[in-house]
Amino acid sequence: MFDDVHGLTPDRAACLTSLVEQSLPLLDQERGMEAVQRFLHSQGASVIDSIVVTRELLGAGQGSLGTAKEIVLTSAARTTELREHQRLVEGIEEA
Repeated sequence: MFDDVHGLTPDRAACLTSLVEQSLPLLDQERGMEAVQRFLHSQGASVIDSIVVTRELLGAGQGSLGTAKEIVLTSAARTTELREHQRLVEGIEEA
């Protein structure tokens, strides 16, 4: 798993693999991917790692990176990060 992701150390790849494996049963729940996003957030997974894990859960096929990014960034579990990102972008645009 994650053979196509360049620059991952074996430890980080193992951690991401574990997150994928722990997330799989959550997809069967009623809220599916939102439950996964809450789990990833509760585990302290960064936005980037959450995108990588979500991409893997989607099948890592064509277009899955953009879809994973949208899922993570629009998740209710990530509202704080999204707000901070928006403030950063606004600050850069105003400069």
